[in-house]
Amino acid sequence: MPGLGKGYFTNAGGSVKEANRGEHREKMMRFRLHSMVAVLAALLLLPALAGSQQTPAAPAQQKLPAAPQEGQQQPVPQKHPTPVAPVVSGPYPAMSTAALQRGRQLFEMFNNVQTSEMWAALSENLRTLSDKQATRSKKGLSGKEAFAEINKKLRDEMGPETQVLGENLVPYLFGPDTIYSRLSMFGKTRPPVMTTIVFNQRGEIDDFPPPRPVQTVAEGRYAGYEDTAKLNLPFRGEWLVYQGGRDSFENVYAASDELRYAVDFVFLKDGRMYSGTGKLEDYYCFGQPILAPADGTVIKAVGTFNDSPPGKPVGDPPDGNVVIIAHGNGEASVFNHLKQNSLKVKLDDKVKQGDVIAECGNSGSGPIPHLHYRFQRSAGVPLPAQFVNYIADGKPVASGEPKRGQFVKNAAAAPAAAPSTSAPSTPAPTKTPAPASK
Repeated sequence: MPGLGKGYFTNAGGSVKEANRGEHREKMMRFRLHSMVAVLAALLLLPALAGSQQTPAAPAQQKLPAAPQEGQQQPVPQKHPTPVAPVVSGPYPAMSTAALQRGRQLFEMFNNVQTSEMWAALSENLRTLSDKQATRSKKGLSGKEAFAEINKKLRDEMGPETQVLGENLVPYLFGPDTIYSRLSMFGKTRPPVMTTIVFNQRGEIDDFPPPRPVQTVAEGRYAGYEDTAKLNLPFRGEWLVYQGGRDSFENVYAASDELRYAVDFVFLKDGRMYSGTGKLEDYYCFGQPILAPADGTVIKAVGTFNDSPPGKPVGDPPDGNVVIIAHGNGEASVFNHLKQNSLKVKLDDKVKQGDVIAECGNSGSGPIPHLHYRFQRSAGVPLPAQFVNYIADGKPVASGEPKRGQFVKNAAAAPAAAPSTSAPSTPAPTKTPAPASK
């Protein structure tokens, strides 16, 4: 791992240290919101494999591509992908129940080696690329034959799926596609394997990269930590958790000592990231108010950096515009990539839970407008963020940690009790609250 420099900031209450992410942060930027869709590179992976001079070995147990280690990252396109006319309507709207069922159906085609059905399900663009790569390989195979050969060998060396461990849906960042991810055990692989399928609203596959293993990651010394601050979600309305959770299937930050437990939130409408042509201002997140999750004191407030166009992050500095709120008891909230000149607070301001502190933006290393949130000790050590009294996928959560693919919002505050005209009753004995559930 590259060496990490140190940066400090102070307030009247004393010194508070924040890790300067430096080169490591620049790399982790690629892990960011778009890193789980690194599979969406403009040069699609399966056609590239089909065009190779030698068919690569499929990812059996010891041959599966290694999961990213700390300080490493998957190759990620640093620019907006080559534009392909988006499919803007069809029977599988982005992020819909029908899309979830289609994702499962496409996976079963792969699991049951139904390569003809899978080829028929490829988008026209993907089939064309596969044909061109097969022609260049000079192996005498058509794109369909090369596709079938690779997928059959891949499936044969992995074995059949034996157990489903998890699945989730998130939208593609730059178009109205759905990304279906599934974590499974297979007959011939030891670690769990993540399969990712990207498809449009007609149900056609726009990308199907080779499955990859998901290694178990250490949760760190604060895995059992219970927050002192009672955190509300830092926004109004319902948002999608794009990264969140404690394992690398749900959260690409899970393997990072610096960013463990971090959460990325995005705001959608009709399952989509943006309207119009996808300019910065078209993203529904852009300009959304960001709220203080709990009472505290502002110990860092930087808001002058430019917002980057979608898919073209500047990354200097990687955090972009930042607000950090100290909540007391050594706990702090960190907000990155805020909109330029949108800060409503300044250094040493006192804030109350629910106060607007800034607007969602796309400064720094953000690929698209989104909210990157971290809860940490004042020394910069990450802590699990246990939000209270919220709704996840329609179900109330008293205390919990949002996970990738969940739609979350704050629960309505309980109405205040009407004033009593009778004599006050004897107060009940105070009880020690039970530990927050995990």
